[in-house]
Amino acid sequence: MATGLLIGLLVIGAFGLGLRLLMDRHAENRLRPGEAVALAALTGPLPANAFLACPAGYCGVAEAATSPAFAIGADRLAEHWAELIAREPRIAAAFAEPDERRFVLVQHSAALRFPDVITVEFVALGTDRSSLAVYSRARYGRYDFGVNRQRVMAWLHRLQQLAGPAAGQ
Repeated sequence: MATGLLIGLLVIGAFGLGLRLLMDRHAENRLRPGEAVALAALTGPLPANAFLACPAGYCGVAEAATSPAFAIGADRLAEHWAELIAREPRIAAAFAEPDERRFVLVQHSAALRFPDVITVEFVALGTDRSSLAVYSRARYGRYDFGVNRQRVMAWLHRLQQLAGPAAGQ
């Protein structure tokens, strides 16, 4: 009985280690077909393992949260975003379209290094007013236990601290 339990634990441990090594490969930081999306063109419903925040009227997804507006230009907002992201653990740049102000990141979970794909677009709302759209989703699985929502909302909160109070608030 004890031998069977020991063998079972060893098999589970080996599987976990193998999964972690697999998820930690550099290939997991590259985008796959269909992962580079234009957020303004998204339509719902979103998968259960995803969360989207957009400026009012920017995205066509009913369940998207509303991103705050900032009293700075989109380029300056992008600089604050870069400062915020530089402090994040286990994150890698995967794709960039600077002319579109669109960037895609991959952030890995702490334990097993599961990758989440995050797309951000900076939206000019006027000369000195801007916002951003952030779409975070799990690459694997159908449910994320609210991780993507928590990530996006925490980042938006921290961005408001870095960039100053949101415009009109």
